[in-house]
Amino acid sequence: MERKTRNILITLAALLAVAFLHSCMEEETEYAQLTIGTIRVIEGPEYYFEIDNGSTMYPGDTTNIHNYTPEEGQRAFVHFDLLDEKVPGYDYNAIVYRIENILTKDIYFMPPEKNDSIGDDPVNITDVWFTGDYINIQYQLYFDKSSDVKHTLSLVVNEETTASGSDTSTDYLPLEFRHNAHHEPQTDHGAGLVSFKIDNILPLMQGKKGVRIRVRTLYDGVQYKETLFRQPRI
Repeated sequence: MERKTRNILITLAALLAVAFLHSCMEEETEYAQLTIGTIRVIEGPEYYFEIDNGSTMYPGDTTNIHNYTPEEGQRAFVHFDLLDEKVPGYDYNAIVYRIENILTKDIYFMPPEKNDSIGDDPVNITDVWFTGDYINIQYQLYFDKSSDVKHTLSLVVNEETTASGSDTSTDYLPLEFRHNAHHEPQTDHGAGLVSFKIDNILPLMQGKKGVRIRVRTLYDGVQYKETLFRQPRI
């Protein structure tokens, strides 16, 4: 397999337990390549991967995958190697070694009465970018690795500030990245990636050039992260 072909596929290389590194660099394990994409269900258990660069990859060999149920629109890291045999209708054919689901959620329209319950615990945004129908947020937070408590991450449209017009950034759609630690002691540092579907905010994106995300950071209080729409869809 030529190195040029691999570079086309690899757009984000990372492991789920460590900080994610968003780059164009090639990254491999001793047996596989790694890419990020979206699960597209064909029919029943049959599916393929829509890679973030717009190409498609068919899982021609899934003998290493056990008890995985594909869900339409699920974002995932895919550990794979390319196969020489071509599959009509797809850019690539691959043997898949492992699929690691990425937390994939809808953007939440938060009414004023939910402001307290949605949570606003500290969390850092280390990177944010658009791809296809998703906005992806790479984050850092503190948690207790000995606890079973699951933190909640949300990207919200704050209906109160939107209605009042208190956010004056007219070129950017105001959003808020919210973290709810559910009162868990925050003793261990961790990182991760979450993808949010943008379909329900497409009308709000009209006339904007990007998003402006409010976040209560780990060390510097409330900060704002501005990101342009890399692939305008309206």
